[in-house]
Amino acid sequence: GDIIRLEHKETSRNLHSHQHEAPLTRKHLQVTGYGINGTGDSNDFWRIEVVGRKAGKHIKVLRSQIRLIHLATGCILGSTGKTLPKWGWEQVEVTCTPYQKESPNSLWNAEDHINPRLRNISLDVLKPSFPEILLESHMVMIRGNSGLKPKENEVTSKPWHWPINYQGLRFSGVNETDYRVYLLGNPVIWWLNLISIGLYVIMATFISVAMKRGAHLTAERQELCQVLLHGGGLIMLGWLLHYLPFFMMGRVLYFHHYFPAMLFSSMLTGITWDVFLKFCAVALSTSIQVYHCGIVLLILLTMYSFYLFHPLSYGMIGPLASDPHSPMAGLRWLETWEF
Repeated sequence: GDIIRLEHKETSRNLHSHQHEAPLTRKHLQVTGYGINGTGDSNDFWRIEVVGRKAGKHIKVLRSQIRLIHLATGCILGSTGKTLPKWGWEQVEVTCTPYQKESPNSLWNAEDHINPRLRNISLDVLKPSFPEILLESHMVMIRGNSGLKPKENEVTSKPWHWPINYQGLRFSGVNETDYRVYLLGNPVIWWLNLISIGLYVIMATFISVAMKRGAHLTAERQELCQVLLHGGGLIMLGWLLHYLPFFMMGRVLYFHHYFPAMLFSSMLTGITWDVFLKFCAVALSTSIQVYHCGIVLLILLTMYSFYLFHPLSYGMIGPLASDPHSPMAGLRWLETWEF
């Protein structure tokens, strides 16, 4: 409950508030610097209110939270979170508000003190542990991401667009004379990955049910089942962890956010088809020829798909894909592809 006056060290101005509206936030009072070298007026006085203080307990550096209540108006010093224009050096707006008494934006603490009557302590005792640092960093990232909103006329996408390659992202150029760069996943690989996820789920379900029922499997087939269930299961979990959280995000999303999950789906494709072709080779009793032919076919399909869509990787110039004379003619397989 002490009454204090705070003086800015660099300018010798007092922390001051009065009956003038804040520059950005309506119904909040302006906070400014006033006076010089300790000289001011009655609007420079603030009352300290310690949050949750118990009788006989000292105020602690950094740990104790306080509110500063303006003595003349009864308003509370706080931050609105809004950024001032360039005339305010783009600093966060600080106001005095008669509302939001319980808001965390009105809580302050002391980072240091100079008082010969109190003993100094090492700040190492306040050093957070690794789990606390990890949790804080993720909370800061979540708050920062939630504030990212799409700009006017900006092309964004939704998470369900990504696995099916529904829409790409234009980086430059819209006309025939422009050098056009368009970000789009290779549709053959993208859709093969999507099919492989479905194939993996079917195979893993079938194998799990068969093993639960005690089906007799040869040593070779048991090894393949372990690779599919354990190795493929971990990669499937990685894909889900890198993809599903985007459905819960409120921030602006772009096509490239799927790329980490895309790596996991590509690895899952390799494991799934490797196991599937080996099962086919064993079941058809055609030694290893079926396996080799299947692998070569997948590699050739991947190489040919890159040849078809390589202008997307290196940039395009000339007629748009809708023009029959365009090198991209016939490759616009979906209407949502804007190249």
